[in-house]
Amino acid sequence: MTAKRLAIFSGLLMLPVLYVVFISLHVMTQGDTIERWLPKWDRLLLLVAILGLERLYTYRYAGSQRYVLTRDVISNIVNLYITGAVAAFILLPILSYIPEHYLGRKFFFASPDQLGPFWLQVPFLLVTVSFFRYWMHRWQHSNEFLWSLHSYHHRVTDLRATNAEVSNPIDFAFRNIVVFVALGVIGFNPFAALVAFSITNITAVFSHCGGDVRAGFLNYLFVTPEVHRWHHSAETPAGHKYSCNYGVEFSFWDVIFGTYHLPQKDGESVQPERIGHPGGLADEGNYLKILLEPIGLYRPWAKRGGPQPAE
Repeated sequence: MTAKRLAIFSGLLMLPVLYVVFISLHVMTQGDTIERWLPKWDRLLLLVAILGLERLYTYRYAGSQRYVLTRDVISNIVNLYITGAVAAFILLPILSYIPEHYLGRKFFFASPDQLGPFWLQVPFLLVTVSFFRYWMHRWQHSNEFLWSLHSYHHRVTDLRATNAEVSNPIDFAFRNIVVFVALGVIGFNPFAALVAFSITNITAVFSHCGGDVRAGFLNYLFVTPEVHRWHHSAETPAGHKYSCNYGVEFSFWDVIFGTYHLPQKDGESVQPERIGHPGGLADEGNYLKILLEPIGLYRPWAKRGGPQPAE
């Protein structure tokens, strides 16, 4: 088998293998204490795995991201350990009040058996989460306020596993927390939710893999690095108004709604020449600015003695 064919074959297997490995780990560790002494251990392990793939599948157009590593570390800590907890604290009382007073709890807080068999709950959750995140992501590019929050995620100059979570916490919550909290309180089978949410999270992080991963026909189903690089292209592809490839987990939503873009040449996918903010803004390494500037608090904070904003 030639090196090219081996690379294509391994690329096709990569995402399915990640699914099997991490879902199996969850099955084996159910009821274990690992989550107590190392919260989000699965996301940390996934991050390590993707970093390993980046070293193994070297991308010839890769750019250094070491100069913003501190920002990446802070973003990962905040969005993995703080944003979800804060969003749930705000959303849960609202989600409890509405069904109790207006729906008689008919549809919320159901028992797992009332919502159908396990084999049906998993695909339902996958379709619901991915559909919501596709349209939320698309809205984050077309709405001025949401774009002011989301645009920092597009100021990275190369896709890396470490910058998958680089985002303003409000932006991150809209796209990654709201739908999970809403579905979580409905009452789905816990294991069905675990399998579905693991698949969505694995794909979302994998899409930022900085390695030269070739996924072939899977590009039409899943958001692979080949597909997601075009979403982060510094130049919006012709025929697309704001961006393309808005899917977070599955690219078939883009195929269905006409936002899919992955050009081919000589039987191989073509990658964008440059990754970055479509308006030409430089990568933002100051996490405090990412956190406060979109809501108008950075300059007032800076005037009180913090670091002055760069002109």
